[in-house]
Amino acid sequence: MILAVVGTRPEVIKMAPVVHALRRRGLSAEIAATGQHFDARMMGNFLEGCGLAIDHPMAVTHRDLFGSFVDILAGLGRIVHDEAPRRVLAVGDTTTVLAAALVARKCGSAFGHIEAGLRAFSRELPEEEHRICSDALADLLFAPTRIAAENLAREHVNGKVLLTGNSILDALRSHPPTAVPLDQREGILVTIHRQETVDDPHRLAHVLAALARLALAHSVDWPLHPRTLAMIVRHGLAVPARVTAGGAIGHAAFLARLAAARVVVTDSGGVQEEAAILGTPCVCVREHTERPETLLAGVGVLAGCRSDAIVAAVREIERDWERFARPVPQLYGDGHAGDVIAGACAAFLGRDRARPQLVAVR
Repeated sequence: MILAVVGTRPEVIKMAPVVHALRRRGLSAEIAATGQHFDARMMGNFLEGCGLAIDHPMAVTHRDLFGSFVDILAGLGRIVHDEAPRRVLAVGDTTTVLAAALVARKCGSAFGHIEAGLRAFSRELPEEEHRICSDALADLLFAPTRIAAENLAREHVNGKVLLTGNSILDALRSHPPTAVPLDQREGILVTIHRQETVDDPHRLAHVLAALARLALAHSVDWPLHPRTLAMIVRHGLAVPARVTAGGAIGHAAFLARLAAARVVVTDSGGVQEEAAILGTPCVCVREHTERPETLLAGVGVLAGCRSDAIVAAVREIERDWERFARPVPQLYGDGHAGDVIAGACAAFLGRDRARPQLVAVR
């Protein structure tokens, strides 16, 4: 049996094509959900929408970084110990992923890291530590891009590195949003949720100030992450009056808005990828990104967190919008990452004599 571990919405999105590909090959694949995204608005029927069901539900009782990690580690440890999967799979760089890597190694299961090799080269980010440690523990490392594979080669990881493409492209091609012609796109879509952005009142204030200025000339749509809303309240800040702010929305609804927007302003790694695939220019509100492909392709701008820089990045895109507004799905392979990962897992389990094939990422 293969145990696929997920804890957040982005992990579900990227894991779903892999689980479906495993099952098409006749492999037993079960899902453990750690509860890292505890809010019903964030998970809800999200798994069901991706065609998945939870086999091993978990609950997290602590919400601080250390406490939640201990909860996930202990709960997942019991599941892996009892079920004894031959391989544990996790995707991304969250607390859930690091816990899955450690549990697999300690319980004698092989660990496969999907989306291995991403590096922001900034140790101030907790996700960076998760990535490095998970890659060091992995037996199979599924690199989504050539840059990621090159990072792993420089680090001389012990596991086997396979260049697979990114399963986010598989997911988008399976459930694409309605295409919106470029000349009909309008407004700025915003997603801000990362710990280093919203937990720091000065950085969050800069983001709010930038959105207030942008809203003077643009419609600004901001579906608020529950964590972001909580931090705005805690810091005594307020959403700018001209910004249209609502609650968290489903992934399909979000993709529809992303496909219709003229620009997206985000600190999300996954949204950077989705924007590049859909042809929506992206302003990354971070000092560092582990997704440099979008910057190198010329479809995104790394702005940092200061209000002047965020506004300047949007204006830079607006001045040459047609050049930025290009879909570049080829950055993430050919849309068959799930099949490549499933093939590698099948080969490991001795169910497929064919060697796993690398997918060229141009």
